Amino acid sequence: MGSKYVNKFRELNLDYVLIDSNQSQFEKYPENVPKYTDLEKALEKEDINFLFVATSPTSHIPIAKKAIERNINVMVEKPPALSRKDFEETLDFAYKNNVILAVSEIELNSSSVRNLRLNHKVENVEGYRLNLGKGYINPFFDLAWHDLYIFNYIFGDFFIKKVNIEGNNVYVNAKSDNAEFNLQVAWLNPFLKRSWHLKSGKEETLLDFVEDKIVYPSGEVVEKDNVDKLKLMIENFIKNPSYESSLRALNILKEIEKIKI
Repeated sequence: MGSKYVNKFRELNLDYVLIDSNQSQFEKYPENVPKYTDLEKALEKEDINFLFVATSPTSHIPIAKKAIERNINVMVEKPPALSRKDFEETLDFAYKNNVILAVSEIELNSSSVRNLRLNHKVENVEGYRLNLGKGYINPFFDLAWHDLYIFNYIFGDFFIKKVNIEGNNVYVNAKSDNAEFNLQVAWLNPFLKRSWHLKSGKEETLLDFVEDKIVYPSGEVVEKDNVDKLKLMIENFIKNPSYESSLRALNILKEIEKIKI
């Protein structure tokens, strides 16, 4: 159901409907909030304008299609699908119905990405996303996805040159026209580390995604601006829905298809 989303709906004073196949998930929410265990019934009975899908990736596409059929703009969590073909067909379906299909890109709303200023060419990006916990599919889909859409957003289209998997660790080497990207992601790591090191010659800009701050080569530190990134993402999607995130997701899935991860 995505309790984090629900909390932000409440902060934004939005009317919302809860849909979850597990009825026990509803217990902590007020009685006057509409609740459904059946998606079809919810879509039929309620006047829903936007649907946020925070479920297992295997169910993203079937749920999104049901929303698109009813002309409801929909945002799915990443990864939006496990197959490039499935996602591309669903995106085409959305186009034809003049409905927006978007993919969560929460890190683009982080302080460190929104406030980044690059006044010089970056030659190499060294990235780490080492998590304590475990996700749905594998470290590549669950973790590297974040860094690939950020890289695409900042440096443009890219191709993945190589992926090495060593236990819970995945090493990714990718390249755009502007920069090379070396990324390590991991599940069940003994310590938490989420950072990018943007290098150009001897200069290095640090993006610390844990503390959500930027450290420039000059020593200047841009601290987190305390704008809630999930809340901002939801607001932006409601006010200005766009296919942009889906186009980046499609590029990522095309690259994944080539390397057969």
